[in-house]
Amino acid sequence: MRLYKIILLLLLSFSTNYTLALSTDSSQAILIEADMASMDNIKRVAVYEGNVIIMQGSIRINAVKITLNYTKEQNLDKIIATGKPVYFSQQLDNKEIVKAQAYKMEFHAAKNTIYLTKNAELYKEKDGKNIYSSKAPRIIYDTASAIIKADKGRVFIKIHPQTKKK
Repeated sequence: MRLYKIILLLLLSFSTNYTLALSTDSSQAILIEADMASMDNIKRVAVYEGNVIIMQGSIRINAVKITLNYTKEQNLDKIIATGKPVYFSQQLDNKEIVKAQAYKMEFHAAKNTIYLTKNAELYKEKDGKNIYSSKAPRIIYDTASAIIKADKGRVFIKIHPQTKKK
């Protein structure tokens, strides 16, 4: 239990060093490429299959299948992506890059939260170098506040030392 509290404290203290995701991403158009697409406007769902690529600003998602659920107002509600694995990347305002992968990824737009499950991994890079990495059965990443939670089994976290500018 004590080790859990130490890891949680490290995560919380580390997460306060994050800056928010690239502030212009949400105002950009969503671009989608796939081998097949189907839409159901009554159920407000779109399904894309086969080498699916979604881009919005600095955000990029690659998957085998992506299901988009949207609201009556045509706003994004939820993305469910599956793959072997699904890949996600996003640039932050401070030029750092967050990358993630898992066999399943869910993004809940109203909560600004990504749920990575099944062999989940999340990395943070700065100047092309890993500065943080985590691996767990499930990782929850709040894209608005940059808070990371890893759970549902054994969690592996690696925080790389930072070189100081002279």
